[in-house]
Amino acid sequence: MDVAALQTRLVSCGYSIRIDGDYGPATRAALLAAMTDPPDRRISPNDVTMVAASWSVDPAAVWAVRDVEASGSPFIDGRPTILFEPHRFSRSTGRRFDASHPRVSYRAWDPSRYPGSQLLRYGQLLDAIGLDVDAGFASASYGAFQVLGENYRACGERDPFAFALAEAQGEDRQLQHFARFVESKGLVPALRRGDWAAFALGYNGTAYRVNRYDDRLAKAFNKRKAA
Repeated sequence: MDVAALQTRLVSCGYSIRIDGDYGPATRAALLAAMTDPPDRRISPNDVTMVAASWSVDPAAVWAVRDVEASGSPFIDGRPTILFEPHRFSRSTGRRFDASHPRVSYRAWDPSRYPGSQLLRYGQLLDAIGLDVDAGFASASYGAFQVLGENYRACGERDPFAFALAEAQGEDRQLQHFARFVESKGLVPALRRGDWAAFALGYNGTAYRVNRYDDRLAKAFNKRKAA
């Protein structure tokens, strides 16, 4: 998708901007508004129970993933909580922006370089979209379950922008994406067994060992079970 196509999609969503292919302040503002505007629907315990029941999994397992991934809230300032991944953007764009835009594109995963605020992380996302629309949206993880935009197909969306916009609509869409992603990765048996290392490997990759992701999931699960 190029900038003109993105502008066309934003206009179809009701945002008044010119379709001129110029990724200027008006387009950035409309895009940020699209990620911010309501409804921001929340999930209920019944929503989680229904997903868990379809997998024959304890609901505490689904809540555990949400508790660890959401880091406090799936929405901040009306927008889905995100983490932009410059190393993913670099890979997706053939490293062509590493030298010119080192804030949003670099080769190696380096969590020490993540901005501390959501405002700055959205700044990264918006900058990256201006360089490559699809790669920009695809290189961030979103919402309660922090699924990467590059998994849009597995989550049933037409493109990375559609995925991001759906994530911005509410936790119910985030839960739907999570369920589709887990199924596509074949991770339901690991959840059913309570094999958090296997789940962590499939969900987050080999880097899960660095931040003890499996241990954090196990603790979150036990806390939910004890509640």
